[in-house]
Amino acid sequence: MSTYLLFFLLGLGGGSVYAILGLGLVLKYRSAGVVDFAQGAVAMYGAYVFIGLRTNGVLELPWIWLPHQITLSHGGLPSWLSLVITLVYGAVLGLVLYLLVYRPLLRAAPLTKVCASVGVMLSLEAIAVLNFGTTGTSAPSVLPAGSFTLAGVIVPESQLYLAGIVIVLAAGLAASFRYTRFGLATRAGAENDVGAALIGLDANRIAMQNWVIATVLATLSGVLIAPISEVNPTSYTLFVVPALGAALIGRFSSFGVTAAAGLLLGVIQSEIVKLQTVFTWLPQQGLGDGVPFVLILLVMTLSAQRLTARGQLGDWRNPSIGRPARPIATAVLTFVVGVLAMFFLHGSDRVALMASVVSVCLCLSLVVLTGYVGQVSLAQMSFAGIGAFMLSHLSQNWGVPFPFSLLIAALAAVPIGILIGLPALRVRGVNLAVITLAAAAAMDALVFNPTWFSGGLGGRNVPSPTLFGLNLGISAGNSYPRVIFGVLLLIIVTLVALSVARMRSSATGRMLIAVRSNERAAAAAGIRVAPAKLFAFALSAFIAGLGGGLLGYLQGTASAPTFATFASINLLAIAYVAGIGRIAGAVFAGVMMSANGFFVNLLNEHISIGQYQTIVAGVALALTAIKNPDGVASEVADGSRGPGRWAALARDRVLPVRWFPQTASAAQLDAGPSLAAQPAGPEQPAAAAPGEPQRR
Repeated sequence: MSTYLLFFLLGLGGGSVYAILGLGLVLKYRSAGVVDFAQGAVAMYGAYVFIGLRTNGVLELPWIWLPHQITLSHGGLPSWLSLVITLVYGAVLGLVLYLLVYRPLLRAAPLTKVCASVGVMLSLEAIAVLNFGTTGTSAPSVLPAGSFTLAGVIVPESQLYLAGIVIVLAAGLAASFRYTRFGLATRAGAENDVGAALIGLDANRIAMQNWVIATVLATLSGVLIAPISEVNPTSYTLFVVPALGAALIGRFSSFGVTAAAGLLLGVIQSEIVKLQTVFTWLPQQGLGDGVPFVLILLVMTLSAQRLTARGQLGDWRNPSIGRPARPIATAVLTFVVGVLAMFFLHGSDRVALMASVVSVCLCLSLVVLTGYVGQVSLAQMSFAGIGAFMLSHLSQNWGVPFPFSLLIAALAAVPIGILIGLPALRVRGVNLAVITLAAAAAMDALVFNPTWFSGGLGGRNVPSPTLFGLNLGISAGNSYPRVIFGVLLLIIVTLVALSVARMRSSATGRMLIAVRSNERAAAAAGIRVAPAKLFAFALSAFIAGLGGGLLGYLQGTASAPTFATFASINLLAIAYVAGIGRIAGAVFAGVMMSANGFFVNLLNEHISIGQYQTIVAGVALALTAIKNPDGVASEVADGSRGPGRWAALARDRVLPVRWFPQTASAAQLDAGPSLAAQPAGPEQPAAAAPGEPQRR
């Protein structure tokens, strides 16, 4: 029993970090209506700033190329001074991020806000990798380093200090929101910024102040956890996942529940480590990391908690949706151009073009799910991973020939997609984004870590596809990369894109777009919303699984890092920037923006820009969310229409919904937000779907 007590107390350290990050997330949402996925990245950067000041007396600045270090002392600064400077640094960073990124998005669509915060997260993580590397770094503690004995167990004092700090912060925030004038003003602005403006309160200024406080909390959590857990960009950035889970359990409104949930998640992780030593039959890889995320999925799905609605000025709209005019002709032309490029390119350029084609397939899965149905998913590369590893098992262990092995492997991702899609029946928007991110983290830990499934660090071999004795793989003897494999990729991905285009213009596509526009209105028109969502998740998972299998053929192996959580986040980034509602956007993302794709490889060969792909994607994602949520492909399409551009923008705009005729025609369903959605009169506010903010 004493050992369990020790692990319980040790778990308070990690749980305290989750709790403090979660408190900041609640504060940001209650004041600004933004769920900030970059909270963990801010904590990570705060930890690096503190380490630089404490050990070398150097202040680290959050950019690249330009000098990013300011020497304040030729030796390390005292702990208290390093902490003060770091917290001030965090406050300034929070202010800058709010003014540049989040303030312009206060009245943006939920998907736009999610993508902007993901862009900030990717940018900070990429800057940290470039400036500090990926090797773990330790830091001196700012808390007392002593210990005491409790029930025969030596307990580090720092764990209790961390838990005490969490309790004080949660109590202080709850009391300030309930009893102080600043807290009352924040609540007023959060509940209805229209009413707050009428009584003279500046909701933007109040949100900015709370954002700064929340960023300081994130910076503090990074400093406090640094002595306990080695600092590295990836793991610290992903601390936001359990923190988001804790905030969701607290419904992004209760500081006390959020703090308790964060502490509990940390304790559960620690106790699982102990249980693995007692019950040796338990999985030894990934269980401690994965179980808390599974608990988040279960709690959020069963409780169906939704974010509190916020009254706000203005309308918001989702990214526009393209409609292919001549899909067959476009597909044939694209295929011919691709084949010619495969013949003319050689070496690494041909491989990069093949990687681009695979990326197009992966982005198409997001076009179906997020573009057409409006369901945010941060787990697409997890579906791809299922397809890749199952293809390896089917081909290598069970002898299933191509193309049946590829199709069955893609189908294996469908049940996972439906399982992850089940919460979409009860939650939506940012809630769903958090749940899919937790699902990706859980699969990364529980499915892709075990050696029996993923092959461990070396991964699993994926045999080359053969058809009627003909080798269609990327290599044969000394021939690499082979044109025939590139043609095979083009055939498969062109057929997928053509199928998506045909579905877009079919009754099924109109049904999905109607669900995206307004779920209540779609249900009133006789559309079965739940099956439509699950169908979208299933189809998206199948396409992603197919892309994962093609990626396995391309690389010759399937390895867990290829399908890690950050890969899903990066995929959403490039798909959104290119135009997540358009097939042309998927093509643009794959060819021009994917990390191993053709354009990035071309630039890398001449100006060595490959290492900056992630930061470029992150910055572009944030800028796209602010300036043009429709993406690059929409700009190209609108520009080609000339005078019809403004009419297209007006047609794609999502207006508040008042009614949806039960006998809606096919044209109305296809138009979605243009014909099916009618503006509400001034005396009748617009209807909002469950869990969505009231739009005024």
